[in-house]
Amino acid sequence: MFRLPRAGALALAFACAWQPAHALETTLTAKYNARLSYLPINFATGKLTATLPESGRYSLDFGAQGIGFAMSGKAVGTVVPDGLSPVSSAIDTLDSSEKRSIRLALSRGRVRRDVVTPPVPYRRDRVPITDEHRVNVTDPISALVMPVSVKGAPLDAGNCRRTLRIFEGTERFNIQLSYLRTERVKTPVGYEGQAIVCRASYRAVAGHRAVQGVRDMEANQTMEAWLVPVEGSGMLVPWKISMGTKIGTMVIEASEFTARTVGTAQANVVDGFELRKSR
Repeated sequence: MFRLPRAGALALAFACAWQPAHALETTLTAKYNARLSYLPINFATGKLTATLPESGRYSLDFGAQGIGFAMSGKAVGTVVPDGLSPVSSAIDTLDSSEKRSIRLALSRGRVRRDVVTPPVPYRRDRVPITDEHRVNVTDPISALVMPVSVKGAPLDAGNCRRTLRIFEGTERFNIQLSYLRTERVKTPVGYEGQAIVCRASYRAVAGHRAVQGVRDMEANQTMEAWLVPVEGSGMLVPWKISMGTKIGTMVIEASEFTARTVGTAQANVVDGFELRKSR
């Protein structure tokens, strides 16, 4: 009986298995302006760039600058069936009085390592952060990208019903969302369509000080997050965020919201061997 040599058998197996496995990858560019609702002048601008594959590694870059402050941040992780699972997050902030960097390492919703430089100064009224506050959380940058929770219906009211459990390095807090209404929006560049408007409620958990400003934030019923779908990704991202303050309503609104989805070739695995084809 004819027997194919082992090397030939392996070559045949690779040849049969080598069919490019195409997946979708979406790149989002969102630019924002921040202003007080009664003034036509922006006091800050920001930009979010997201690379969101169907599965595998995602990356998010965020930057903002304004009068007397600047910040930049980056988060990377893995897209999983129920959303984003961050593995690292870096945030740098600078204002007139302080420069601070925050570095987080995470795994499956657990903070494995957090470094805050310089450390937050000790205050007797500060609620301490313990290990229990580092479990079942996400970082503040990854929290901006939310999975569609109602399958096939990104604009369903049910997508507002969620609680974001955020660990920022200096604080642990929750943002609870609930449905308010649906609005039609038009971006100067990019997205035009419906947005689901969610009420956003802040609850301090740890790392904060027991001061009036925190109590005012928790009592604030004017915070809204307007979420729109990122086409091709199964994700929702804020198009607009608004919040009442003592000097008026602060509005952060998208001036550009564009998404581009392309097919990518992924790895094929055959009997323990991995083959890759360039994108």
